[in-house]
Amino acid sequence: MKKREEQEFRTELTRCFRDGTRQGETVPVKPEGISHRFLVTRTHPRELSFTYEYPDDVVLEAFKLDDRAYYPTESFFKG
Repeated sequence: MKKREEQEFRTELTRCFRDGTRQGETVPVKPEGISHRFLVTRTHPRELSFTYEYPDDVVLEAFKLDDRAYYPTESFFKG
């Protein structure tokens, strides 16, 4: 995630489950530096997907991770 230095904001992560329920959580992004990295994993076997909302002036890039080392391997979204 690329942002302006000292930019602090909150983002919203909404998890969607097989039974149609949703669970939201707020993810705070600290102002230090111009980039911020975080990991999103499933919280339950019945979780199907998630949506992530963030400010328009932030560039988010999402990567698939290597399960063994949590190392980013392939970018599949940038915007």
